[in-house]
Amino acid sequence: MSTSESLKSGRAFLVPERIQIARMRRGMTKIELAHQLSVTPRTITKYESGQAPTRAAHKLGEALDFPAAYFGRGGAPVLDASEVRFRAARRASARERDAAVAAGVSGVEIDQWISARFTLPSIDLPSFAGDTAVVAARLLRAVWGLGTKPLPNLVQLCESRGVRVYSLPPFADAVDAYSIWRGDVPYVFLARRKTPERIRFDLAHEIGHLVLHGGESCETPSLEREADAFASEFLMPAASMIEYLPPNPLVQDVLTARGQFKVSAMALAFAAHKAGRLSDWAYRQMCIELSARGFRNTEPGGMSNYEMSRVFPQVLSRSKSAKVNARLIATELNLPLSDVHALTFGTELRTAQTTEVTSDTNRQHPTGRRLHAV
Repeated sequence: MSTSESLKSGRAFLVPERIQIARMRRGMTKIELAHQLSVTPRTITKYESGQAPTRAAHKLGEALDFPAAYFGRGGAPVLDASEVRFRAARRASARERDAAVAAGVSGVEIDQWISARFTLPSIDLPSFAGDTAVVAARLLRAVWGLGTKPLPNLVQLCESRGVRVYSLPPFADAVDAYSIWRGDVPYVFLARRKTPERIRFDLAHEIGHLVLHGGESCETPSLEREADAFASEFLMPAASMIEYLPPNPLVQDVLTARGQFKVSAMALAFAAHKAGRLSDWAYRQMCIELSARGFRNTEPGGMSNYEMSRVFPQVLSRSKSAKVNARLIATELNLPLSDVHALTFGTELRTAQTTEVTSDTNRQHPTGRRLHAV
């Protein structure tokens, strides 16, 4: 609903939740927003308490880089930072956590918009609350019919089971990842700042939270350790270590298996040690050598591409004849177009870039060699 529509409907004030969400998304305090608008902080408090006149919409839009109509539209999903477990909670500031929560609100709205127009896979994510992390990982593999082999594209695997996976925009991505249930729909929001292998682990970690911890929102070291243990077993089952690694493997053995499981070398070494394939001494030596080679924070020779969504390329298109594109979603939800792109893995932008490269390649090479995202 636009500002003028708000007036026609008899609404004299803007929607306070929308103002707060947009301010959080931009990482602003009430004092900073007040300075941008040349008003007092008390005025912003009033705005976020339901006393923002409709005439303030345009100035709010300019200050927060949101369409003015956004502030007059009702039905904002309710999401509070206190109900979210952030992957990098300790490293992220309060502003960054708030920005991630606000981005999640937009992600939920985009998902609801898509779900109303497209048939998405049914949700198949059972609860294993009360089970240990390792047992839960094995049970989920069994329910999904995955056996003990290395997993395929994890984003697409989760999407095929009804899990909504969205990417976090810049600034909001400082939290690395988080997951929530909205009603009976599971969501995961992922940053794209780390290596593809570590992002796979982050996604598996969040699936662990969803199946193990349900509505629990408190952040505790024990819950994080459980989610890590789930991710390790889900990605690298102990039963598969015997098949893929010899006893006390060499670094090259670990790097070869790393490529098959698409995980970090350090994570695989840890899983191998836990499964008994590396002795305590061999594990310490492995960690020393991997660290010396730069595997502590990076992944030399690892995955060359990030895993991409399968849902968004089917929904979004840049063709002029397409019924749905990012601009349409942004227009109908009164969201910044840049946020729609950022939350949907930049799918539409990547498609445009690939099309341009393919066109250039076709001109240079009659064989028409194409580029492919994972």
